Amino acid sequence: MKESRAEVEIEWLKNFLLPEILKNKHFREDNSLRGDTNDKVKIHDVQVKFIGAEEAFMLTICYRAIIILGDGDRRPITNRIIVKKTPNLTQETYDLVQFGSLFSNEILAYNTIMPTIEKFTQRAFHIPRFYFGEMHKNSATVVLQDFGVNSWRVAKQKTNLSLAHALVAVSNLGTFHGTSFAIRYKNRDEFERLTKDLREPRFELDEMHPVWKLMTTYGAERIVKAAQKYYPDIDEEFLRRYQRLIENYVEFGRKMVAPVEPLVTLCHGDYLRNNLAFKYEESNGTEEPIDSLMFDLQTIRVSSPMLDFATFLSLSTYAAVRRTHFDQIFDEYYEKLIAAFKKTAQGAEVPHFLSRESILREYWRLFPYTASIASHFLMQLVDQNIISIEEASAQPPTPEEVREDTLQRGGEEVDRELSNLLKEVYDLVQEHKLDIFKGFNYV
Repeated sequence: MKESRAEVEIEWLKNFLLPEILKNKHFREDNSLRGDTNDKVKIHDVQVKFIGAEEAFMLTICYRAIIILGDGDRRPITNRIIVKKTPNLTQETYDLVQFGSLFSNEILAYNTIMPTIEKFTQRAFHIPRFYFGEMHKNSATVVLQDFGVNSWRVAKQKTNLSLAHALVAVSNLGTFHGTSFAIRYKNRDEFERLTKDLREPRFELDEMHPVWKLMTTYGAERIVKAAQKYYPDIDEEFLRRYQRLIENYVEFGRKMVAPVEPLVTLCHGDYLRNNLAFKYEESNGTEEPIDSLMFDLQTIRVSSPMLDFATFLSLSTYAAVRRTHFDQIFDEYYEKLIAAFKKTAQGAEVPHFLSRESILREYWRLFPYTASIASHFLMQLVDQNIISIEEASAQPPTPEEVREDTLQRGGEEVDRELSNLLKEVYDLVQEHKLDIFKGFNYV
């Protein structure tokens, strides 16, 4: 009888992963198991539960595992981990999705970059504990502590987060960016040494996965059609140029995420609800977020701080929060950024390029790009396709099927929010006389 996927993973956990983790003493950091070797350690039980679309969008195979261990001298200890693996794909598909770059970055971030920053600054950031990572030619694995053991959990809503969630999320983001700015400002050589092995996880290749390329093309069509429907006063020539701009996703994205001095720092790269967890406190019978944790560091890169901030607003908040409370959200982020810079830089004067106006203008520059990400990705957050990447690779959809899905998935909710995003882009362009098409000859 063929083993189930859960049974296969349990055998792998027992026979490979746990001996490797115990050998490196990762589970002993809290003195939960004693002794200098793992000879006495016994596996009492292993349970696996796969994480699906109901919790988050993902291209990887991801599951939680409960592992009960004992050393013979004390009662068994329960360890909870999250395992993330690449699916079984052809080498061509594996490379086009860029799993090599993504997992290389994540392992480097958890294993080297973040611990070094924390040691340098004597400040602990909220990220999951890293246990194990390995890479092969066409497969990769990362194992983390399940952050749920410390009462962190993802927000119930996949999009349209509340103002309270937004404020908590950007508060910690500002601290992260401000700390990274200070390290680079004070010791640029050390910062560059620390980040030199990061790989570009989205625009390293000129060739895109064919289905993703179609989605970006039809996503550009959808956001423009939505804007025409809900905001017919937007200039038609502007809409045509914006559609051409974002259809060329690789060239546009590559230029937008490239570091532009002096507003350069360490960024998460994909900072949205999908990669955040929150801690809650009950107040008057309701739960309110009080802290946040970031995970999934596969897209970590050296870029503009507004890449993260604008990504979060474009993909995790809707206009009712983003537009109505923008000043409050931006000020919360900015105050934390400056406070972290001052603390880490130990009295150094805040440089002019970190002025509020300078950071705000950078937001205007990046927002048209992050709105373009929403044009093809928001629908996947609102209504995730339950077909796995393995199934889609084995039987690819036709271009007609991709177009129909991209233009319709998520329905009016997605159309309305895409129209709001493009209206905000247009209003910024008009109000501040911005030329968002400069440098792109194809528009």
